[in-house]
Amino acid sequence: MQIDRIGWDIGGAHLKAAGLANGVVVAVAQRPCPLWRGLDHLHAAAASIVEELAPAAGCRHVLTMTGELVDLFEHREQGVLGLLAAMREHCPVEQLSVFAGPQGFLPAAEVDARHVAAIASANWLATGLYAAGRIASGLLVDIGSTTTDILVLHGGTVSYRGYSDFERMRYDELVYTGAVRTSLMALTPHAPFRGEWVRLMAEHFATTADVYRLLGDLPAHADQADTADGGPKTPEASARRLARMLGLDAESVAMADWVRLARYFRERQLSCVGDACARSESLGLLAEDAPLVGAGVGRFLVQELARRSGRPYLDFDDVLASSLSPAGFHAADCAPAVAVACLAEQNR
Repeated sequence: MQIDRIGWDIGGAHLKAAGLANGVVVAVAQRPCPLWRGLDHLHAAAASIVEELAPAAGCRHVLTMTGELVDLFEHREQGVLGLLAAMREHCPVEQLSVFAGPQGFLPAAEVDARHVAAIASANWLATGLYAAGRIASGLLVDIGSTTTDILVLHGGTVSYRGYSDFERMRYDELVYTGAVRTSLMALTPHAPFRGEWVRLMAEHFATTADVYRLLGDLPAHADQADTADGGPKTPEASARRLARMLGLDAESVAMADWVRLARYFRERQLSCVGDACARSESLGLLAEDAPLVGAGVGRFLVQELARRSGRPYLDFDDVLASSLSPAGFHAADCAPAVAVACLAEQNR
């Protein structure tokens, strides 16, 4: 069954895509795409995904984005229009549309500066609108590699107070913390170590990926970002990077000490996301039995938050119809790409 629609989610660090055939999700793909290093990374990632998905002639494409924020661009207008121009080299313009939030889907050929504010960093709304059409009440928590989106699903739509990144961060609907790329110095200024509180070095020596490698939580297929030192993605190398945060060598103590330290960083991140969830829950819009809906490669943390809150857990994978293999990337890992493709299919 050939793919007849592809949804694209252009992030600052990864490019994600979801392929539909007759309205059913049959493929998802993700490539590392460090946009801040240049558009050539986007071109390489897009070409690789198109080759993998092998869409049918006449396949329709729809995209959403957050990558316009990277410092490759001077401002968001340049970013939105630049990313769209780049994708037009991989998707026929007459078959390409762009998600513009409340404005719906716009033909790529008609997009100009007037539409930038609606298009910029709107991928969260695509995820929320799709899920809200299937869940009467719930708190959707999408923990990706870099950021976390927290969305109240209520009455068949998304109840949100902010739209832009700035507004959403004010309301804790966007939390800049993720399961792979977040620098550990962003989680806490100090950590307990062998009975003492130790100040952390304010250096990009280690990331949350190191924490979740040590704890065995991070799926191997999702571990695509560069390490802080360019070194291996092993528990031993991750322990070395954590040790640097304390000014130590990993060999100075037992591996069990580094695992305990990793657990503390995990608790700090859970607390950060949990507090933001509590703020949204305090609006009083959720039913008492409303689930936490987990999406993103870090949704293993959402499962734990649901357990602690006493709410049921619902995986984004179980919200949609798909025929994906259980191996590799899941639809939930690429929720905005899946959602934007499905919404476009519903609105054609």
